[in-house]
Amino acid sequence: MSSALPSQPPVIGVGPEGSLPPTADSGPAGHSEPPRVSTWFIFVYTLITFAANLTMLLPMLFGLAYKIQLIDPGGKESSLGLVVGIGALFNVVVTPLAGVLTDRTRSRWGRRRPWVAAGIVICAAAGTAIALASTVLFVAVAWVVYILGLAAILSALAPVIADQVPESQRGKVGAFSGVSTQLAGVAASLVGSALTGNLLLMFLSPLVVLVVAFVFYVSAIPDRPAARTKEHEPLALVFRQLVFDPRKHRDFALVWLGRFLLQVGMTFFSTYQLYFLLDRIGLAPEEAGQKLALVGGIGIVVTTGFAVVGGLLSDRLRRRKPFLYVAAALAGGGLTVMAFAPNVLSYAVATLLILAAAGLFGSVDLALASDVVPDRTEAGRWMSILNVAGYIPSAVAPVVAPLILMTGGGQNYTALYLTAALIATGAGITAWQVRGVR
Repeated sequence: MSSALPSQPPVIGVGPEGSLPPTADSGPAGHSEPPRVSTWFIFVYTLITFAANLTMLLPMLFGLAYKIQLIDPGGKESSLGLVVGIGALFNVVVTPLAGVLTDRTRSRWGRRRPWVAAGIVICAAAGTAIALASTVLFVAVAWVVYILGLAAILSALAPVIADQVPESQRGKVGAFSGVSTQLAGVAASLVGSALTGNLLLMFLSPLVVLVVAFVFYVSAIPDRPAARTKEHEPLALVFRQLVFDPRKHRDFALVWLGRFLLQVGMTFFSTYQLYFLLDRIGLAPEEAGQKLALVGGIGIVVTTGFAVVGGLLSDRLRRRKPFLYVAAALAGGGLTVMAFAPNVLSYAVATLLILAAAGLFGSVDLALASDVVPDRTEAGRWMSILNVAGYIPSAVAPVVAPLILMTGGGQNYTALYLTAALIATGAGITAWQVRGVR
């Protein structure tokens, strides 16, 4: 943690309920600086970020792929792409909409908390349906419902940094959030491989963790209802809030595009890494899950180092862009190694490079995004729009990837990951074009 300065503002988030100071999100353009947050605040936000990402990543990295290969072993690649693609297309719409609505929620419980609670209930129902499904169509429908719950949860949690964390701490909070995401990925593979005999537990166990984290979140992180407007806004206006002029908000648009490009490469990697281990390396599903968890566990050290050190240095040096250049280069290099990996060892090297890139990019990009949010009073809207940059690749990549895999006789992972490497390195170019942040 950074040392306390004599002139630092008071810390928030230390009481059982806490309250947002009147100036936390006020100001002419929503840019007045919120006060510093406490260590407990950062810990609880990191915990619930881990739990929310585990709820998302266990199905995406392992659960759906495993379930679909049980139902349709012969056409698993296309079926997985179809299910993930449909869910991601739905996500593109509902996630930013949920973000806008969280900005306008007037519940006495706050504007963010009710959405997390509702999302947990929806995911529990949909996760049960996926576990019990007997057809790919049923899995697809249940996954769309699950996405609805995820959208409510993630859209409510994403604005917290822009809402309540000052610029001087955003790199730090972003770093811990990035590490928690990587930990969630490792835990997802480990839990998934351990629960192949009980699909119901596979899909519901992350929600148990999320419920526990949410109890801490409610007690530690303040929330309040949205301010009352003169009249209710029509739904059409809410949808219009999901669109912005990239010429007017050029830096925000570039950050959006950079996240999109890196996420395309990462989606090619993450969606098909289980099948890569099954088809090219020749592992059994349980062994593949264990290798995923083992390599991911080793990668925690790498990810943590790059995320925490990168986030802290970006705060101290007041620079974001150089760290994103390095992250893009690491992603491109790791995906290139992956393209030619003939065994578990080379797969592990590639994965560690990719995890280093994800950790560094995740922490600094989140801080950069919070820096360029056009209006902090509508942080939910802007951060949800930004999150779409991660969801569109999840819709497009699973549709495009099978076409690339089919080139040259099928299962062409070399072409798939070389394409991913080329696209991911574009995130460095977009960062270079950002003007408002160094």
